[in-house]
Amino acid sequence: MKVSIIVSDDDGNNYRGEVELDAHSAGKRPQRQTKAAPATPAGKVPVNFATPIRNFVKLHARDMSGAQKFALLVAYLTKGDGKKELLMTDVEKNWNRMKPLLGGKFNFAYTTRAKDNGWVDSPKRGFYVVLPGWKGIFDA
Repeated sequence: MKVSIIVSDDDGNNYRGEVELDAHSAGKRPQRQTKAAPATPAGKVPVNFATPIRNFVKLHARDMSGAQKFALLVAYLTKGDGKKELLMTDVEKNWNRMKPLLGGKFNFAYTTRAKDNGWVDSPKRGFYVVLPGWKGIFDA
């Protein structure tokens, strides 16, 4: 089988090549049949606060902005309860434990952007609550 490969570098240069591949079955294990997981509409995963925090963040935060991730984390830590006030230090501590999953160190600009979008609010300095519109993070 002949394969054509095109690779682009950061400067916009394209490199093209062709390779001849051989079928190789030595040591190949047969594929096991597994049951497919039920599909979720449009690739969305249902929100389940019983999921462990790292798995929850991994499932939902992949293509989100920092403000969306902040709102997601506040929603998880409050279990979606808009009456529960959450210390900012708790959010920051949990965020920094999951830097690889959340895309780096916590940035306080995320809090302002999340408030601007109506996902969270800060009723008093250093405390956050999730607002009813927090699920809008999945549509933004």
